Amino acid sequence: MAISDAIRPIPAPQVIDPNSVTSYRWGVIGAGGIAEQFIETVQRHTNQRIVAVASRTEGKAQDFGQKFGIETHSSYEELVSRDDIDIIYVATIPSQHKAHAMLAIEAGKHVLIEKPVALEPSEAKEIFAAAKAAGLLAMEAMWTRYLPQYDIIRQLLTANAFGKIEMVNVSMCQSNLWMTRLFTKNGGDPMFDMGIYAVSFCQSFLGNPVEITAQGVLNSEGIDEEVSAQFRYANGARAYILVSGRSGIPAIGQVSGTEAKMNVGPEFCIPSRLDFSSKEFYAEVSTWKDESEIRGHQGLCYQATAMAFFLDEGLLESPFESHADSIANLEVCEKIVQLIGAQIK
Repeated sequence: MAISDAIRPIPAPQVIDPNSVTSYRWGVIGAGGIAEQFIETVQRHTNQRIVAVASRTEGKAQDFGQKFGIETHSSYEELVSRDDIDIIYVATIPSQHKAHAMLAIEAGKHVLIEKPVALEPSEAKEIFAAAKAAGLLAMEAMWTRYLPQYDIIRQLLTANAFGKIEMVNVSMCQSNLWMTRLFTKNGGDPMFDMGIYAVSFCQSFLGNPVEITAQGVLNSEGIDEEVSAQFRYANGARAYILVSGRSGIPAIGQVSGTEAKMNVGPEFCIPSRLDFSSKEFYAEVSTWKDESEIRGHQGLCYQATAMAFFLDEGLLESPFESHADSIANLEVCEKIVQLIGAQIK
């Protein structure tokens, strides 16, 4: 019997019950689009409590307060100093993440930091070291790793269902030219902001590469609009990623092992589906499809429940994405932008 036959049908995801964890009190730094999506889904799909939001842009916090029934601040310092807040969600632009995460940590708050944690690995190291020294949980908001389909992936990996994984292929391509922040220096950058999803996907199956090659298309400001990269690993495995901020194609993650193969998505980075089969061309395919009411970016709720669970367990980093994992993914992104000559800062 092949390894892949032993796990059919695809195992059901083991999702943390939102009502089984402590209801922690959250504050949000930043009042942009991702903060809005996060607050909305947390209020709808978890028992976590959003207490207040802070924004330095006049009127933005007040708009959030009226929409979500939460308190508002124009000062980040006021927000993090509140005794009735346990966790700070940092939802500002990536170049500001370190300053805002450190502000929260110094105030004794646990932090969930929107991905990427920073634009430099050294800054991520400082954030994580400071949190750990203070006995606080710091976690990158790599929300895809907390989706139900990722629990299935972890189960398949534990069961060695793929055999030896030889190749991973993943695309993360969206028509995002309208999002000027991505194409502004210090604004986030497509490789770090979007491409980190693809890098993280590869890491989930193969760990960290020992060799990277890359090609890119840069705009007139020297910021990458499109990147293709190839990774090689110590065991001989390969991974290929395609990242585009200007052209959209379905975001699919593909995995090939000596015993089985899998497609994730479209889109691999939101609640979607898995197609799993043995490695043969005409193999029978087993499919799992996410049929819950939690769609698209509503999936941000899973990371909030997971963070509460980790806090209940007394953890200082996520077992689904360690501090070392987050730092290594930033190092890969940094190497890629160096190879293609991008000017992101």
